[in-house]
Amino acid sequence: MTRPDLQSGHVRASVDDHVLRVTLDRADKRNALTRAMYADLGTAIAAAVDDPEVHVIVLAGEGPMFCAGNDIADFANADPASGDAGTDGPALRFIRRMAECDKPIVVAVQGQATGIGTTLLLHADLVIAADDARFYTAFIDLGLVPEAGSSRLLPALVGRQNAARLLLAGDTLSAEEAQHMGLIAYRVPAAQLADRTHELAARLAAKPPGAMSASKRLLREGMNTADTVAQIEREAEIFGQRLASSEVREIMNAFLNRKKR
Repeated sequence: MTRPDLQSGHVRASVDDHVLRVTLDRADKRNALTRAMYADLGTAIAAAVDDPEVHVIVLAGEGPMFCAGNDIADFANADPASGDAGTDGPALRFIRRMAECDKPIVVAVQGQATGIGTTLLLHADLVIAADDARFYTAFIDLGLVPEAGSSRLLPALVGRQNAARLLLAGDTLSAEEAQHMGLIAYRVPAAQLADRTHELAARLAAKPPGAMSASKRLLREGMNTADTVAQIEREAEIFGQRLASSEVREIMNAFLNRKKR
């Protein structure tokens, strides 16, 4: 596989034994995602889809935290008219590529998974999490709305009440709760996360790739991908409107001012 052309400096990608490993590499900022990082993630997945040598995609985060969600300063500085926070932005292109990918996606989670760090898991095939992992969506506290299709996929996966815990009440879920609800597939000791992720990816990569892709398409079609993508688009439109609202701007400015003190 030709290495994907990544531009942000905060996403790494490498291929070994038919596995593309994509790593969020911004540990000093808790792997908070910028628009440039979203663009790199979308590029990496697109490259993997087009390469027959790649059988499995693994997404992981460097450091003690998987992903702190969207970079608030990056979002606060976005021009609402640019479409970057709506249906035309790199974040939505990345999520669409995850949702439509025919190759199995494994996500390894340690520490906190906030916002998109939790909702992107809904587009993974298998999530393996350290026993210290925590899951929190944060949108409601920022004056925002669900994204990445979570308003459709989360109730279907964990039930309406548990979805409301995350999307309305803003609860934080432990790894044990997340596994019990079905948000994650495997829960392992934190010290074993890297090794167990490697073992899982190798096991998937050794299976017949044609059968794997066909099986994944059937699973996806059973969930009606067209409806999911349509919901992603609806969420993105409202998310962009909310992002431009005075309510959200006040919340974000207060958050950024607290960080400067």
